[in-house]
Amino acid sequence: MNTILNIISTGFLPILISTIILYGLIKKAPIYQLFTDGAKEGLQAACEMLPFILSIYIGIDVLTASGAMSALEKLVSPLFKLLNIPTELTPLILLRPVSGSGSFVITERIMMQSGPDSFIGRSACAMAGSCETIFYVIALYFGVTHVKKMRYTLLAGLIGYVVGVAASLFFCSII
Repeated sequence: MNTILNIISTGFLPILISTIILYGLIKKAPIYQLFTDGAKEGLQAACEMLPFILSIYIGIDVLTASGAMSALEKLVSPLFKLLNIPTELTPLILLRPVSGSGSFVITERIMMQSGPDSFIGRSACAMAGSCETIFYVIALYFGVTHVKKMRYTLLAGLIGYVVGVAASLFFCSII
């Protein structure tokens, strides 16, 4: 079975690309022109997104370098203790809505300190995998699409995030 899966996984992309090209040839589509047009559109989309991505990363750097993130951690730690949330998870819970890559660095640090099989490690993995980077997605989506009215987007995202954190903690506590 492993051999068959290895063969399928090795050949999947070349077969998919060949099938798309063959289909284009059968339909007499200008394949190369369509490919270059798509590549141009992809680069234009990347150029439109870049300022929003950079602003998020700069904002995160400012928060951490200024000490505001540490101050925020200290501010919410009494609430987290009241809710029985381990203090080791505080930086992850605060950073995950803003930055996916930053939260993965924190998740890795939690794994090194607490271990992947601990409650804290399992909870960190569940949060990193199931909770959305709300502010990053909102900044990117609404910035690129030029939508001005967010309506309930932020509220719905925050509610979903809180539910995701609570579910991660609950399910990891019973595993």
